[in-house]
Order: sequence, then structure tokens, then C-alpha cells
Amino acid sequence: MRKILSKAAAFISAAAMAVCGVCGGFTAVAADEEPVTYKISYDFGTEDFEVDEKTDITQFETYETNAPYVLIPKGTFFREDYGFAGWTVDGFYGYRSGETYTIPDDTYEIVLKAVWVDYNDTSTYKITYDLSFEGREVEAPEWIVDREYNANTIVSPNYSTIDIGDAVSHGYCVDGEPIDFNSKFVMPSHDIVITVQWFKRVNFTFYAGDVDRLNGNDTVTFPRTEGSRSELSGSDRFSRNGFNLAGWLSDYDGQVYKCGETVDVPGVDVTYTAVWEPKNYNVIFIPGNGGTNIKVPGATDTKIVCPEPGIKVSGKHFAGWKDSDGEIHRAGDEYLIKGAIPGSGISLTAVWAAGEEPETTTAAQVEAVLFGDANDDGIVDIADATIILQHIGNGDKYKLSAVGAANADCYYPGTGITALDALAVQEFDAKVMDELPEWRPPLSE
Repeated sequence: MRKILSKAAAFISAAAMAVCGVCGGFTAVAADEEPVTYKISYDFGTEDFEVDEKTDITQFETYETNAPYVLIPKGTFFREDYGFAGWTVDGFYGYRSGETYTIPDDTYEIVLKAVWVDYNDTSTYKITYDLSFEGREVEAPEWIVDREYNANTIVSPNYSTIDIGDAVSHGYCVDGEPIDFNSKFVMPSHDIVITVQWFKRVNFTFYAGDVDRLNGNDTVTFPRTEGSRSELSGSDRFSRNGFNLAGWLSDYDGQVYKCGETVDVPGVDVTYTAVWEPKNYNVIFIPGNGGTNIKVPGATDTKIVCPEPGIKVSGKHFAGWKDSDGEIHRAGDEYLIKGAIPGSGISLTAVWAAGEEPETTTAAQVEAVLFGDANDDGIVDIADATIILQHIGNGDKYKLSAVGAANADCYYPGTGITALDALAVQEFDAKVMDELPEWRPPLSE
């Protein structure tokens, strides 16, 4: 059974076949394995032939080799009423002197048979070409012409590429059988139709996915050719704060491929969606004032606990850790690692306020708390949101009573008075929420 490469394999094999033809004598054998031995012989099919005086007939004697290919010796032979065309192993592929025959897998004995053209047989057989692509007629280029040959002529088709926009040609099928790229075939004693092996032009689309914190575009598309090999985009194709691009998920076969991996190009468009992995950080808490920086490890989208500053500063009290967004986080609070732009780290800086740390009055310490009633007038309305914001902006001028301060802490009570308390009052006044306090996030977190 002759070895016929598949459509995709035929497209890829040309370079490998060429290498086999020039790298004589090289055979890769594992150190612990015996080299494979192949038996090579030549069959002229008759003894009634003559040899050109320049031809060394001993080259055509049976021999054994470890090389998985045959370098066919050059020779000129004469036979009355016949012309020597070349060699074949299976009656389908044809080879001329000086060419290379690659031994198929699991084959250990090769007989190269001489192909003779009978000059007394004046019959000729036609080769025609069918260039249609998916039912569409394709105009033949000038260099493709129908021809007629005698039986046993070794034919070498013109393998020049035909480009029709949405597909390109690479190789042929002879009577429906795909032939290796740049191969020759033995003309049979009947007319044949050569069809083109078409390879579609397809698109490889790389998609960052439906994710947040992305820097730049989320999609890029590249044209590819069916049957070829293509290297996937690298880990730097997209940039996302807090994440590393670890691979690509193919919607063609459902497989995850490594960044930069080489894949076969199928005959359909393929979308590769980024596979993201969270980065690991050492979040740096900077106390300043001669204190030692504190490192707390954690990964993107996980929470860590804000530490104590580890130092005391004369005449000041520790008011919390300030992040890059300007938010203050107290010691003991959970801090959500949102990630940083590529090449950057995450750090929070201690905020030191003048004077001793003030005592706080919470709702639990005051009787008859009316959450949201910051001005302590018995009504929760927009005026309470205003006084909360004024107090935050200038606490010396817009002081709250102990009861008003307890009432004002109406967003997640116990976290102190912030702009979120004013927002909660505004939402209550606008009837966006039905009651105060507002527990968000819930206490369970």
C-alpha cells in the first residue's frame, strides 16, 4: 500500500522532504536501540537492456542501509523499442535518477522497479485539470494546460501556487489520490483528471476575554492559511492589571495552548481566548517616620489584613493606610488586592494625624439612635447628608454632637464617618433604600 500524505500533511512535508534529500548519511538512533536496517534492491524487469558506459551498474546491486531513505543512483539505460523513464516502488509515484526516495514507516525492504515506455504503443492519454473550489469555477492560469502522454511516462505537474483570494493551491490529487508536494507520478494507460488541493484562507482571532482592568484593545486578528503551521501570540499580546496571560483557549478544539506554541491551521476561523492567571504580590505598607516597611503577600482579587504600623510618632496618631486611589484603610481592615499595571507594585502609605487618637462614639454607645440623623433634629433628610459632608471637609467648623456622630455612622456602622454615610442618607431620602443603616458589604464579610 503506497504511502499517501493527508491534505494538511502534504502541505507541511515539502521542507522535510527536501532535507532528507541533501542530508545524506544521517540517521537518528537512540543510544539504547539497535539501528534499523533496510534492504534496497533494483528490478529492471528484463535482462534485455544496455548500460551507458558512464553508468556504474554496481550501484544498482542489492544492499543494506540504516538510512531511512534511498539516494537513487544516476544511470542511463537503453532497450530496443523502449525508453527508460525512471523508477517506481508502488506503480503510482515515479522517481528519476539522482532523486531521493523516502522509506515509509514500518517498511524494511524496498524494490525500485524500472519504468519503461513502449515506443511501439502510439496511444496517448490525456491529463486535464479541474480547478474548481467549493463548486466555484476557477480560471486556469496560462501555465496550466491539458496535455497528452504515453503510458508509463513519469509526469511532474507544475506546483506553482494559484491564489484566488479566499484560498490558495498547494499540490494536486491524481484521480482523487492526493500526491506529495513536488512529487511525480507514473502516467497510467487511461485519461486522468488532476484536481487542485485548495487551502482556505482563515483568520486567527486573539481575544482578551470579557474581563476588566484591561489595557488597550481586547481583540486582534491575523490571516492564516489552512494546512500550514502557525505560532500563537505570546504572553505580551494583551496587558491586564494584576494578571499574567498564561495561555490560549481554542474554540476550534477546546484545548488550551501555551503562549507562542505552534499549531496546525484548520480550514475554519479560530478564536483564541486569553487564559489569565492572577499575579502574586508583596503589598508594601510604608509607615514612614523611620519605620520599617511591612510586606504582606497576596494574589490579585484576594484580601489581606492591613497591619498595625509598628511604630508610634510623637504628637501624632495613626489614621490608617492610604492606597493609590486615595482611600484610607484602618489597621485590621481587609484590603482587596486589585492588581497593578504591568511593571508596577502595590503600596499603601501611612497617614499620621496631629494629636492623640480621638475617642469615637458608636451607635451601640448611644440610646435611641436614629441612623442618618446627623444634625439630631429627629428627621433624616438631605440636610443630614450635607452636614456629614461638611463635617468630613472641616470637622473643626462643622462639629457633630455625640448623638449626631453616632447617627451619622449609618453606612456599615462602626467604620467611622465617611462620604459613604452621606451617600446612604441621600439614597434613603430619594427612597432608593427603605431603611438605614446600610449594611454593604454584609457583616459576614
